[in-house]
Amino acid sequence: MKRIEQKALKFIGEQNLINKNDKILIGLSGGPDSVFLIHFLKKYSKKFKIDIGALHINHQLRGKDADKDEQFCKKLCEKLSVEFYSVKKDVKAYSKDKKISIEAAGRKIRYNEYERILKEKGYNKIATAHNADENAETVLLNLIKGSGLRGLSGIPPKRNNIIRPVLCLTKEEILLYLKENKIKYRTDLTNFTDDAERNYLRNKVIPLISGKLNPSFSNTVLKSSEVLRKIYNLINKNIQQKAGKLVKQNDDYVTISIDEFNKIDEEYRSEILRYIFDKYFDVQISFNDCDKILSLINKQTGRSTFISGKIKIVRERNDLLIKKEKLLSEEKVFTVKPGETIKLNDHLLSIKEVGTIIPGHSSNKNLEYINGDNTSDTFLVRRWLPGERFFPFGMKGSKKVSDFLNEQKILSVKKKEQLVLLNNDRIVWVIGLRLDERFRITPETKKVYQLCLS
Repeated sequence: MKRIEQKALKFIGEQNLINKNDKILIGLSGGPDSVFLIHFLKKYSKKFKIDIGALHINHQLRGKDADKDEQFCKKLCEKLSVEFYSVKKDVKAYSKDKKISIEAAGRKIRYNEYERILKEKGYNKIATAHNADENAETVLLNLIKGSGLRGLSGIPPKRNNIIRPVLCLTKEEILLYLKENKIKYRTDLTNFTDDAERNYLRNKVIPLISGKLNPSFSNTVLKSSEVLRKIYNLINKNIQQKAGKLVKQNDDYVTISIDEFNKIDEEYRSEILRYIFDKYFDVQISFNDCDKILSLINKQTGRSTFISGKIKIVRERNDLLIKKEKLLSEEKVFTVKPGETIKLNDHLLSIKEVGTIIPGHSSNKNLEYINGDNTSDTFLVRRWLPGERFFPFGMKGSKKVSDFLNEQKILSVKKKEQLVLLNNDRIVWVIGLRLDERFRITPETKKVYQLCLS
């Protein structure tokens, strides 16, 4: 058993994971890996000169078993004299609300809670119990899905303030250690089902590879992923520099200069796209995703594609525009009455009566005044419709909304989202851009409404 401890100690030293006076928060699920980690760090806490605590998150996915896991972790920490923290989170509800998988929801919740405890309790590092087998699963899964060089680099031993001290150990080594030392742990039976992709690799694929081809498969992958990680880190410095020259970030979208992008060597392009999507949208894209995006460059303005079902990439005149889709659907119609304020995605729209004073000219396109004499008390807000016309303020005659938006050089992705304010089936305001001439305030106006978008 000393061999297993020495292997972990050597790995920690080589990767410089732990420093003197570190205060480390351990992610404790109650499973064999995290139980090994807390026993190991407690045993060597004096050697490392560190303080440790543990956080257990009850994901409320396994009913009474989840509650038993929490109680087990609490008693274990009491026995080891380790500070214990616990929290209950409804992962299913979070998954549904954010429209992400249960696994992704659980991961986001865990790391959010880790960071919260770090700030509140003064810890400076988070220790998770990822092992060599999990690294092999990650590399295989990324290889199958085509996630590029970074994906083949596997799970890093250290990322910012997160450390993985037992990444060098296989599941078999951990279980053997716990058995020999008669250390109890909890077993999550869902790990033995083949429903999830990772569990299928864990229970079917990797045992076959280990049994038929390489009994040290997980250790071999760990060494290979470490080599690839060093290569990726070297390349990534260049990728970041190149990306900085061609990317512009706006409030709700990112643009990539097509001219600058075409100057980059083809070998770098897919990796640069992966870097951009990871940095700005927290999304890992595949080879197929990269091909879809790259193909847009040679297509006409206005063509688009989707990534992960919710991120839209649009070919603009000189750029690729990338943005998360708004929740407001094309068919959605909102009603608003004078004196009310409604929410439109990230904005608020209000209408209120302000008397009969004619305001001076304002350059603020989000604050306008209209003649309310011939309006009903109900306004509507929706997206503009193809063929729809209005009378632009300051012009004679009508114009198609689509032509007006083209003249204003509105990005194609923004055009489709443009909202209009209506009253009695007449456009009052192409919101944030231009009023309708029919609602001009005159000296005879008796009722003035203020329209405000904030």
